[in-house]
Amino acid sequence: MAEPIQAEGLQGLNSMLEQMTAYKEMLEREQAQKAQHEAEQAAANEAQATEFGAFVETAYLIAAADGSVSESERQRLSNGISQLTQGQLSDEQIQEHMQAAASRLQSEGRDSRVQSIASVISDPNLRRAALLVGCGVAWLDRGVGEKEGLTLQALARAFDIPINEMHKLLAQAKQG
Repeated sequence: MAEPIQAEGLQGLNSMLEQMTAYKEMLEREQAQKAQHEAEQAAANEAQATEFGAFVETAYLIAAADGSVSESERQRLSNGISQLTQGQLSDEQIQEHMQAAASRLQSEGRDSRVQSIASVISDPNLRRAALLVGCGVAWLDRGVGEKEGLTLQALARAFDIPINEMHKLLAQAKQG
């Protein structure tokens, strides 16, 4: 009768397991699944951050339509966006998104940024929500001026939202 191979503690058992192909393959599959899950999670987090960034940029474009965004406007935007995102974004993250939006607006121009936002926010309901946020921002100071209105119209067109529906969103934002 053959005597079983004696493993010298866990170290010996590990050595024996490492020599078994099936065990190695199981570990590799587990590592691959874990890496795939982490990559998918990272991609989902990045997509969500990109959408949040597009929402912040929508608000920023409206606030900046008159040529400048004051510190009080920045703070009100930050507070409002924090509430709208239910705290998903910290004040620091919102400020970073606004700074990035300002930089892109300056280097690329409004029309390019409007198209970029439309390419990021593709869901029709999210587009309406983003435009509603923009409409709310437009009402923050002295009402909706010509430049804010033109930017809202550009966003509505890029989002495939009819202008009459944009006007309804403006009215809704004024009441809300």
